[in-house]
Amino acid sequence: MANANGEGSSYYSKSDKRWESKLTVGYDEDGEPIRRKFTGKTRTAVKAKLNAALAARDQGLPLPDNRMTIGVFAEYWIAHILPGEGLAPRSTEWYTYQLRRYVIPSVGRRTLAGPSALAPADVEAMATTLEERGLSHRTQTSARVALGKLVRAAEVRGLVTRNVVRLSKSPKARGAAREVKAFSPAELKKLLDALEGTPWHTPTLVAATTGLRPSELLALHWADITMGDEPFLSVRHAVSHVGGTATLKAPKRERSYRTVPLMSETMAALLRHRESPEAANRGVEVDSPWTDLVFRSPTGTPWRVDSWRHAMARAVPGAHPHRLRHTFATHLLEHEAAVPIHRVAELLGDTVAVVESAYSHVTRPKHEVTAVIRTLLT
Repeated sequence: MANANGEGSSYYSKSDKRWESKLTVGYDEDGEPIRRKFTGKTRTAVKAKLNAALAARDQGLPLPDNRMTIGVFAEYWIAHILPGEGLAPRSTEWYTYQLRRYVIPSVGRRTLAGPSALAPADVEAMATTLEERGLSHRTQTSARVALGKLVRAAEVRGLVTRNVVRLSKSPKARGAAREVKAFSPAELKKLLDALEGTPWHTPTLVAATTGLRPSELLALHWADITMGDEPFLSVRHAVSHVGGTATLKAPKRERSYRTVPLMSETMAALLRHRESPEAANRGVEVDSPWTDLVFRSPTGTPWRVDSWRHAMARAVPGAHPHRLRHTFATHLLEHEAAVPIHRVAELLGDTVAVVESAYSHVTRPKHEVTAVIRTLLT
């Protein structure tokens, strides 16, 4: 059976006792056609290989065969497909890191098709191997997510017929649940006292009293701060560093766009900071996008979260910028005049479900609710 326009042909070879199909994939220097042959025990199997090859050829991809490994396709995807996915630069960097650091060393020798093709068991074995290396559940899950996106790209391009990552079991979290560590008022005071006189005192105070994510706080502009009798700040950006270059991006999710009220003490600290040498436009070019930035490094660019983390750890061992966000949320929920959980979620830019999951140890236990309901029967 021949297909039109040179799209290949399928026929049965009596000598080999197998079905065969040929496809023209190009022409040599003399104008002679270059053909690839696909074989299989059934006509249907050969036709599937032919269709996958046609899809790959039409999109400029290497033709699928039993020799194309996950590692080879991953590098092709990183170089030619990933840049066009429309992801944030940091996300592009994240996928590249996950694939090269964990996925390719684990399953890179598996092929996309054929007897050595990637199988659900291989995906599960990858997680097991990472766990045996002492790597966290989060790392195992991240590697699986990156591999899933890679195989999905192969699937939509006809290089594989199914995404085996979806068919595999997700890594199981083992051991103790991740603890949310909030600062007590005394611990927070100790931290602020230790940071007094450094560029990190005001950012730490603002973070602890607003609950902003570190990347959101370091992207804060003066235009985002509304002064007056009831001052507040608006979360409109987040900062990301890729390859040493700082860029502004949208907040983490749509609900992350929000306004957060400012205490008078926090507003006063910001006003003092604005008059400080750290806030001056030193090192900032006239046409720089960072002239209105609240917190800048000595070079005039946004600080890196790592720089903040190191400064906090030097001041108080174990301190971390993310703990300031946890402190804000925990204090609102634990206080005797507890703020309703839906308001806390709104201030954090998270869902109620996320807040309930992360802070279940400080919200009212459900068994206490039954005691209240029981009064209906007395």
